[in-house]
Amino acid sequence: MVLAVLLIPALVAMAMLNSMPAHRVLVKLLAPCLMLIPLYMTAKVGGFHLDALTLVFILLCAVGVVRWRHTLKFTFVDGLILLYAFSAFYADARQRELNVAIYALGQNLNACALPYLLGRILIEQTGSRKEFAKSLALCLAFVGVVSLYEYRMEFNPFDQMVGRIIGGPTGMDLQLRWGRARIAGPFTGAIQAGMVFSIGLLLQLWLTGTKSWEDSKALRFFRADRRAKAVTAGVALGLFLTQSRGPWLGCAFGLIVASTGFARNRKRAATFAVAGLVIALVVAGIALKKYAFDQAYTYGAGGDQDQQNAAYRADMIPIYLPLIAQGGLWGWGTPTVVFRGEVGYVAGLTSIDNEYLRVGMAQGYFGAAVFVLILIASIYRAARFWATFRNRHDIMFASCVLGALLAVSFSAATVALMAPVSQLAFLLIGWTQSLRPTDSQEAALAPAAQGPFAFKRVFA
Repeated sequence: MVLAVLLIPALVAMAMLNSMPAHRVLVKLLAPCLMLIPLYMTAKVGGFHLDALTLVFILLCAVGVVRWRHTLKFTFVDGLILLYAFSAFYADARQRELNVAIYALGQNLNACALPYLLGRILIEQTGSRKEFAKSLALCLAFVGVVSLYEYRMEFNPFDQMVGRIIGGPTGMDLQLRWGRARIAGPFTGAIQAGMVFSIGLLLQLWLTGTKSWEDSKALRFFRADRRAKAVTAGVALGLFLTQSRGPWLGCAFGLIVASTGFARNRKRAATFAVAGLVIALVVAGIALKKYAFDQAYTYGAGGDQDQQNAAYRADMIPIYLPLIAQGGLWGWGTPTVVFRGEVGYVAGLTSIDNEYLRVGMAQGYFGAAVFVLILIASIYRAARFWATFRNRHDIMFASCVLGALLAVSFSAATVALMAPVSQLAFLLIGWTQSLRPTDSQEAALAPAAQGPFAFKRVFA
């Protein structure tokens, strides 16, 4: 039953590929499924955990590579992605049996490499930048509005749908904060939802700045000048209802950076942005130290639950850093310690709410270094595009992508990247590698002249 349901998107994708190019399937099918289908619903097939989009990623990547392989140039980040997948495989190959290492490789490909490749080959090359961003933002606005019900009634309709399909509880517990439900929507927890909404809000900022919604047929029941406001309100509402402080802060930092692309004087705006980020980080660091690091972590002892959650993240650092050092260059591989029904590395601290620590434990110094280099190289590339683009819309987009990457990098210190955050983040990283000026992109996609008197471009 579960496997049959999970195969539906792949079957639909195959049917769509018979009548339209892969980039249209990306916009019309994959983006909505990524934002609306809970990817924690999986089926185990031969040791691999398949979600609703695994086969769709494989199909679109295969078609995209065949179609656009001549435009691809191997980049530094391409090599890092390959090394990241290799480290996931080799860490388990050293510690476990070979089949476990193969499963770890498959999980890494599904969560990181395939989404990266998709963003690398099927968005900029096909001129789908605006359509893909609009599809993501519109679906997130829908989730934000629907999740008002979860916030008020403490009932997640997406999770209940999964429960009916699998015929039992999903294991996704409702989280409360400040007397209200923290919405999770179709995502793996409230903080994961917050990260997705923060990325969506930054992309929506660009869509609003370029007036991309005024000709939208999907929102024709709104006045043209109100369509962008409606989508922005829906996405911002979803971010607010998650009540997740880490993504809130990450999004705030991202918005500071993204604002530089909308300023007339970019150099002056960048100076103010850097100063604002430094001040914000110092204030946040002082507040965190007072709020969490000065509070000893124990369940039910001292402080409220929110303070204990923050202290939990603070206490993970001195506990896990020595273990990462013991794991050495390649780490411990897949976790095996079972505690109260959860699997992790340390009993009582099975949930590693820090992606950098999680990668360090699983893939050692090598994997953690590669992961950090991927983020740094992507941020540098987005910043370089921000500085060199001349088209105003391109500058706005580069600044919003840069803000989104910074938001992900910051929020990753407060939670592990799970589906669909990992897929969306690595898709964004791949997208960054293939950014290009809009003018040259349109020229590349322009149809060639036809007929006996067609003009040809001649280079003297």
